[in-house]
Order: sequence, then structure tokens, then C-alpha cells
Amino acid sequence: MNFDKLTAYLDSIYAEKNIPGVGMTIAVDNNPVYEHYYGWSNVEEKVPFSPETIFNLYSATKLVTCTCALQLIERGKIRLTDPLYEYIPEYKHQNVKVKTDGGEVVREAGTIITLEHLFTMTSGISGRRDAPAILKVVEDTQGRAPTVDIVRAAAAEPLNFEPGSHFQYGYSHDVLGAVVEIVSGQRLGAYMKEHVFDPLGMGSTAFELIEGKERYRTVLYNNFNAETGKAESIGQAFKLRFGSEYEMGGGGLLSCVPDYSRFARALANGGAGESGERILNPETIDDWRTNRLSGEPLEDFAVFGGWSKAGYGYGLGVRTLMDRERNNSLSETGEFGWDGAQGCYVVVDPKARVAIFYAQQEGGSQWWTWHGTLRNLAYASTWS
Repeated sequence: MNFDKLTAYLDSIYAEKNIPGVGMTIAVDNNPVYEHYYGWSNVEEKVPFSPETIFNLYSATKLVTCTCALQLIERGKIRLTDPLYEYIPEYKHQNVKVKTDGGEVVREAGTIITLEHLFTMTSGISGRRDAPAILKVVEDTQGRAPTVDIVRAAAAEPLNFEPGSHFQYGYSHDVLGAVVEIVSGQRLGAYMKEHVFDPLGMGSTAFELIEGKERYRTVLYNNFNAETGKAESIGQAFKLRFGSEYEMGGGGLLSCVPDYSRFARALANGGAGESGERILNPETIDDWRTNRLSGEPLEDFAVFGGWSKAGYGYGLGVRTLMDRERNNSLSETGEFGWDGAQGCYVVVDPKARVAIFYAQQEGGSQWWTWHGTLRNLAYASTWS
């Protein structure tokens, strides 16, 4: 294996793409073969981006939430075909927005939302932050906004389309996280800790910054300039949470590169961690990464994903590679994963047993444009 070209490219991201700090790992057959960091987690105080750096996963959180829900499916607690209203009754009688020649009207939905609709982002649930019912929960709970309370309130808003008829990236995985809470009887973060983080040794991953980790928390940036070393800091989080007790299944976790790499390695290893701890069965992972979209929903996904996700479909909450040539990809068909605002990127390839994780914390760039380059350099490096 020769990682010289990959390392040089990662280091060039600092100056050429104005990214203040990056970290990347690669594992093959559940064995770490590469780990590299460059730049700063805090530009002003010159704190290096390192294995200890804690950052926001944003939508890379979704893989963990989906893992938890898939575990409940394996245990017979839920099924993909279950109506959402069996767990959250507020979703039994839904209205839906419909476009007509005379404009948009709201009428009763003709299709019920299933758990599969949540996984595949085809539920139509909007989850808009300024919905009156949601704002009332925030007010009534003095800003605590527990996850299930917010998700119940979101049911008061009409759906954006009939469930199953379109793909719309958004709120569905937050609702899926609420289902995990209701079925398990635990808060989402507590369930994740017991069933994913502790078994895999992910001691720095949680919805809240773990006590003692404060000095490792990265600052988020927009418009970093490598020549001047200056950036527009946006603090330590986007304003995504509804309140202090809202655990966002779609994007709320904090983590570090080694932690999330352990998670990705387990998925590439058929669901088993480095010491044999099993978080999912191989058959479940195969179901997870099977494309679930066709027709208009698949067209919607193609528009949403753009050229960076060309050749990919969408499984149970993850992109999944269907056509290697359309994405100029060196990875195997069935490679799956996702990314996150500020630039996190995970590649899981069960066939080749390769796991790749890349992290940065800069949102002013078009980070998705170099994810494919990183992926291909990683594969080429392991073959050289």
C-alpha cells in the first residue's frame, strides 16, 4: 500500500480549497491501514485537527439512527411495513398539499406513512421549524422541546406530497429517531450509547459534548482563507436543535474521526466490530444498501444529489452505488454511506471490506466536489 498521493492531496485541501483542518482514515478487513490529519480545529488558537478533535457529524448522524432502527427490526420490535401511526397516533389522519390548476389545496392524504417511508425520505413530512404546533411545544416546555413531543407536533402540518410518491431530503430520520425512543423506552442518545457506541468503543460520540472533552471541540468555519489564516467563525453549531432535550436523529451527533471510523469499519465487516461486537447482521446490511427508489422518487433523488451522486440510488437512508461508471468510481457496486454539512463523508464497501471516513468543519466550500476524488485515491492507495 502506498498512500503518498492521498496524503499530498489531503494536505493540499488546506491551501487550495481553503479548508482549515481535515482528518481521514481507511480500514481494510476491519484493520486500520491509514490515518492522517492536517490543519487546525481552532484557527485562532492554533489547535491542531487531531484524533481527539470533536466535531459535528450533521447528516452522517443518519447512519447511526438507521442502524438503531434496523436493530429493532432484527429484534422483531418493528417492521418496515408498519404504519407510523401505530407508534405515533398523531400521524393516523394526515392532510397533504396538492397542486391544482387553481393553486395549492390541502386535502386528506390517501396513503398512510410507513416506517419504510421514513427510512427512504419519501414520507412527505415537512418538519418546518416555524410550524405553530412546534413553536408551542418549545414554549410550553420552556425550551426543552423533547424529541417525541416535537415529532408529535410536526404531524399537525400537512404533508408535502402523498407518501411514497416523491423523495424529499429532510425531516424523516428525526421522526425515525422518535420511533426508536418510543419502541425502546429510552432517549435516542441513551439507546445509541448502549447498543452502538459502548459495544464499539466510541467513547467520544454523543448528542452532547462529553464532560472533559471541551478543549477538543472544533470551531465551525465559513470562508476560511489559507493565505491569511483568517476565517469567518460560525461558532460550534448550526441552529438545528429545537431545544435542549431534542436529540436530532437526522443530524445532531458529535464525534471524532477514530470513533466514527470504528462504526464504519463494523458496517464494512458485516456488522461486527474489531473485537467481534455485533451491531447488525450481514443480511440486514445488504437490505440497508439495496436501492429502494424508482420512478419519480429516484428522479427526485438524482436532482437532489446532482453529479456528485450520479450512479447512486437510495436505500434505507443511505446512498448506494448502482453504476460505477456513471460516478467514475473505483468502489464496488453496493458501496454505501452518506455525508454531512461541513464536509463529513463515509464510504462503506462490504464486498471489498473497505471503510473510509473523512472529516472537515468548513461549510463555505463545495466539499462534495472532492469526496469522489478522496474515495478513488483511497482505493488506489490500498491497491498499490
